[in-house]
Amino acid sequence: MPTPKHTEPNGRSWLNLRMMEVFVAVVQQDGMTNAANHLGMTQSAVSQTITAIETGLGAQLIDRSTRPMQLTLFGSTFYTRAQELLRRARELEHLVEMQQNAKLPLLRIGMVDSFASTVGPHLLREISSLATRWAVVSGVKETSMRALEEKRVDLMITSEEMGRGAEMLSLPLLREPLIVVAPKKFKVPANGLGLRDLKALAGELPLVRYSPGAFIGRHVDTFLRHHELDLPREYEFDTSDAVLAMVRAGMGWTMTTPLCVAKTQAAPADYQFLPLKPASSSRTLRVVAYKDEHSALWERVAATARTILKHQWIPVLHKLAPWADITEGA
Repeated sequence: MPTPKHTEPNGRSWLNLRMMEVFVAVVQQDGMTNAANHLGMTQSAVSQTITAIETGLGAQLIDRSTRPMQLTLFGSTFYTRAQELLRRARELEHLVEMQQNAKLPLLRIGMVDSFASTVGPHLLREISSLATRWAVVSGVKETSMRALEEKRVDLMITSEEMGRGAEMLSLPLLREPLIVVAPKKFKVPANGLGLRDLKALAGELPLVRYSPGAFIGRHVDTFLRHHELDLPREYEFDTSDAVLAMVRAGMGWTMTTPLCVAKTQAAPADYQFLPLKPASSSRTLRVVAYKDEHSALWERVAATARTILKHQWIPVLHKLAPWADITEGA
């Protein structure tokens, strides 16, 4: 008998579980015709699969000169190993299925406030089968990388920019731009504001800022520094509700994102929503977690969130700002 010679055509692995399943069926069903009926294949396809295995191995598995069919010595060894591999594959499939369907005793999620107050309830309803107990927290501390490192949360939905290390999952959900929100009756360029317009606007009405402790506040501050816009600090608030209330009262204008506006349930008739020109600044919300035995669950959370955003919330955001480049994923 020739020495088995393993070959990999075109540098790719040619032997797969399906081929081994066909070979094992031929042995167990005592022939290619019975195996074909058992697998729902044609006899020709079964024969071609066996020939492909033998050609790839460089060794004969079945002695075709005997009736009934018999395995060669190497064929017997290969049959035993193939059975073991198929058994392990079935165990792995079962493990994955159990992992995907099993409930976690507790799932701790950190969510940025704008997401928690809008998409959050819809998301939790859809993924409620993933855990027995839930703990959802908001705020910068609970949606920062340190919260994951200190194991205070299991995953985050955050806008914090962070490195994509090999040990991290970073699954984008939504990209949305910074926009300007001004009082309804205040005269501003209807087609958007450039950098000079922002300076002029700040000379007439104060910029109502988010506090530096909020991610959106940091994002706005980064935009202003990048464009060397040194605007006076007069009003700062922690929440979008307070910021938008000041704008509605005519006390100032602000820079925020469409989802932050939606979070406040603000009446669009009370405001002017205007694009920045150029529209160069945006934030991305993403699911962030460690790659671990629950990675499939984290990806399921992200996929569900994207679906909810696409069908329920992005249409709402586009009603607020029809001109805005708002994208599910990124």
